[in-house]
Amino acid sequence: EEARFRLVATNRMVYNPCLPLTLHLLLSFVAYGAAFTSSVQTCRYHQNRRYSTLHSSTSDGANEVVTKRSTSTFETKFANNRCKQEPNRKWLRKFLSRNSTKRTPSYRIAYDYDELVIGNAASENTTAVMLVHPIGVGIGKWYYDRLLKSLANEDVQSSRLVFISSDLLGSFTASSPIGSDSGQELKKFPLLNITDWAEQLEHLMSEYERKSCKEGHEIRNWAIVANGGCAPIALKVAQSAVEKSAPFEKDLTNVVISSPPRLPFFLEGTDPKRVQKSYRTLSGIAGKLFWKYALRKDGKFIQTFSERNLVGDPASLGNHWTPNCVSAARHLGGKSKYSTFAFLAGALQDGCKDSLNSLKGTGVQIDFIRGTDRKQTRRPKSYFWKRKSSDKSAGAEAELVKQETVEEYIERNGNRGGTSMIGGRISLAWEDPKGYARELIKLINY
Repeated sequence: EEARFRLVATNRMVYNPCLPLTLHLLLSFVAYGAAFTSSVQTCRYHQNRRYSTLHSSTSDGANEVVTKRSTSTFETKFANNRCKQEPNRKWLRKFLSRNSTKRTPSYRIAYDYDELVIGNAASENTTAVMLVHPIGVGIGKWYYDRLLKSLANEDVQSSRLVFISSDLLGSFTASSPIGSDSGQELKKFPLLNITDWAEQLEHLMSEYERKSCKEGHEIRNWAIVANGGCAPIALKVAQSAVEKSAPFEKDLTNVVISSPPRLPFFLEGTDPKRVQKSYRTLSGIAGKLFWKYALRKDGKFIQTFSERNLVGDPASLGNHWTPNCVSAARHLGGKSKYSTFAFLAGALQDGCKDSLNSLKGTGVQIDFIRGTDRKQTRRPKSYFWKRKSSDKSAGAEAELVKQETVEEYIERNGNRGGTSMIGGRISLAWEDPKGYARELIKLINY
């Protein structure tokens, strides 16, 4: 068994400059995790690379179960590429170059993805499902390992289902960008954002369509699944599909979001300058101290934090959770920390209004999976972030009580907005993989 770790930060906050940066980071790390009900960020932690059923195939008449691990390569220029390049030529040669136009460098990133095929092998209807894992310290595609194993045991006879779980940019195996021209490894990631992650998934979906067609199984439609704060990535991919700007051809019909944040997360954006400033701070000495603190004593903090904040039953973490988190967080010299820092800085808090407006009335179904354990997290004081003062009048409290839920908004937007309940608290695909598999197939296999 493997496990994951997830970190959450509050939404309406501002930087408090009164304390040294290193102290800000260490003291505030506790505060980040105590506010999932404020619904802003989710971060996680990772494992070593193993999946015992990979590269295997079983068949029972027309039904099949196939699991594979493959590698893909994505080329990107990064949407927020403001990193400093190390020049490959001397300044004189660069000065004398005929090409005076500064060209944005592109990078190739190789990464792994897991593939599970279940259902009727003879069916002409193949639905492909892209699983978007959370972003954080040591997190990666392994987050869905338990879910994939449970899906492999589901009895699906009417159609053929393909589930794809890949490492997102900056996570685990996708943490080593190589310059397309220079051939040099990028030492530090620029600030990643929703567009970077969405374009990676769109490229993989396009690549998989061609691969599947060559194998004799044409994709009929796509579905995409995300957890918590990574919902904007899934909605961005859906928007590109509806607007026909995505490289893949087949329709995207379903978006499934588990443990969704509150509605303001989807509608309110953040100041890009503030995000950039936070990312610069986290990418410096403060972030290095943060990373070491999270991994010290073989991840003792990760284990304690996870038990208190991420699951309803601590036993659901299993025995390998913390060692896996630490192992993956140290992979490739710990370069996955930059995607975590981008997440903590607020890169995914850009609002989803454009995506939701594009999906309005299109027939794309957006549904939710929630846990039955609604235990509230503690909200300790933060020295790194400080909440904005709020109006505590009776009128303001009444308005808060009446606040529209994300399900109600989605239903009003014409995208169904159904909700399925399973066991667990926040890490639902890990806590209750059997329940998650059952409800997920109901939502997409119609």
